[in-house]
Amino acid sequence: MKSRWKRLNNSEWVMTLLSFGVMLILWEALVRFLEMPQWLLPAPSAIFAEMTQSSGYLYLHTLVTLREVLIGFILSVGIGIFLGVIIAYSPLLEKTLYKLLVATLSIPKVAIAPLLVLWLGLGEVSKVTMVFLMCFFPIMVGMVSGLQSTSRELLELSDVLGANWLQSFLKIRFPASLPFLFNGLRVASSMAVVGAVISEFINADKGLGYSLLITTSKMNGPLAFSAVTILALMGIGLFSVIAWLEKLICPWAKTSQSRGRARS
Repeated sequence: MKSRWKRLNNSEWVMTLLSFGVMLILWEALVRFLEMPQWLLPAPSAIFAEMTQSSGYLYLHTLVTLREVLIGFILSVGIGIFLGVIIAYSPLLEKTLYKLLVATLSIPKVAIAPLLVLWLGLGEVSKVTMVFLMCFFPIMVGMVSGLQSTSRELLELSDVLGANWLQSFLKIRFPASLPFLFNGLRVASSMAVVGAVISEFINADKGLGYSLLITTSKMNGPLAFSAVTILALMGIGLFSVIAWLEKLICPWAKTSQSRGRARS
């Protein structure tokens, strides 16, 4: 059975790489056939050559953005899980604070970015805060939803066996909430890079978002696409780490999902 799933996963990776390779070949052929100018749509070969030529420049800006993404994401994970646990165990907070926080999801984060600069200054703090705000809500909502969806029968059984709230939390509620939490983490991982770029668009003198603004204003298509490529790889890398951790920490979630698809 394990070898079957291993072959399936390997075939999925192969198909993904083949699809990506075919897309790059078609992109390269289309640009060359239509003779598109580089400022409008550079070929993949031109983007790769620019990334190699400007590796030092891109490396410095990548470190800045990556630092903002990781700090903001890690803070959102810690605070999101902590606050999610408190809200799930407090009916009063669920009816007041949780409802208020969910209501703020409708506020466009782009509109908040200039206010963060006004409140927190022009430094790294405002950018990390923007990443935090983008990532915090899906993590907190996932934590609350997971804890509240725990099987009532299991909780009643733990009470019968004399388990206290901490034992019930560690042995039943928290493990049961992990699939919901990782769903929130996957969403947050894709939003973290977006938050960093938005904050750098508003006010920055370094970072990939800042580099993207400068290169587009100078009509440097290959360098602009190089920054976009690195941002995409950054988001894919963070998402892949979360997916790997999910398989490592709660493999039963994937197994149950696979059985459900097989039955349907």
